Amino acid sequence: MGQGGKKGLDRKRVLGVMSRAMQSQTAKTPTPMLPKSGPGLYCIEPLLEIMEACFFTSCIREENPVSIILVGPSGIAKSMMITHYNGEALRATDSITSQGLFDIANGDTKNLIKFLLIPDLNPTMSRKPTTVQSTVASLLSFTADGTVRVDDGRHNKECKHSPVGIVTSATDDIYNKHAKKWYALGLRRRIIPLFFKYTIETTRHLQKLVREGRIHSIPPPTVKLRLNQKAKPAISDNHLLTIESLSIRFSILLGKLKMDPRGESIPKWYVREVVPIAPQITLNTLAKAHALRDDRGTVTESDMDFIARFLDFCDPEHPREI
Repeated sequence: MGQGGKKGLDRKRVLGVMSRAMQSQTAKTPTPMLPKSGPGLYCIEPLLEIMEACFFTSCIREENPVSIILVGPSGIAKSMMITHYNGEALRATDSITSQGLFDIANGDTKNLIKFLLIPDLNPTMSRKPTTVQSTVASLLSFTADGTVRVDDGRHNKECKHSPVGIVTSATDDIYNKHAKKWYALGLRRRIIPLFFKYTIETTRHLQKLVREGRIHSIPPPTVKLRLNQKAKPAISDNHLLTIESLSIRFSILLGKLKMDPRGESIPKWYVREVVPIAPQITLNTLAKAHALRDDRGTVTESDMDFIARFLDFCDPEHPREI
């Protein structure tokens, strides 16, 4: 078969995955690991599914954990989602200075920590530019190769750790303020932003739950995760080709940035180049992790549908409505 025929098949395969993803938005999303009873989190199952798949990327052999940042308006339970999980491999912290990260890495001599849970990145991103730049550089190094460095003015200290993933959140205003710097530093493909907001229907439903006393200011019970296994689910050539095609779309979304307003009421967007190699690796890892989350040793079409749902959250111009 000629090259044109192969491209045609790839396009049909991708369109098929996207079509199933659009149908799945109205279908039931696979159930996240919510408590069986008592107060819980409501209407955010698609995001919890993504978070859980990200956690399981730390269990995929020969791959680094996938990091994400939840981006959305204030008051839509971003921090509560992050603190919903606990476990030996998860470390919740607000201390993400270079010294704070050094202390975490240095104290974890057995490399048990696989993810840092940072409920709110806004305070860090609101500090002076030099502090923000130093913190972001430390996070980048910690996720890339596990190295944390501290310069106290007299000597440099360095600690080696296995690479960790990061799950954090920020409001859309704060994130957009730093979006271009994140692109320039390569952070958008290391800590992937997920953009979302509530529909009016969801807001009304949540208000009804508050009125019924089912949502409180106190966080609901947490879910404990065990992430100490290592596996490498099998993935077929057809699914690898589908992911390869979807990674082109993913790289476009990662490179999408908003132009400076300059008095215009309607924002305009442009796309900077992102080579799709790292995005392709990320999607491969997520597909395998989603299979492992569902206790499967092989990637199936359900994992491809999950990848399509994941990409729905990656467009900064059109935040996913839930």
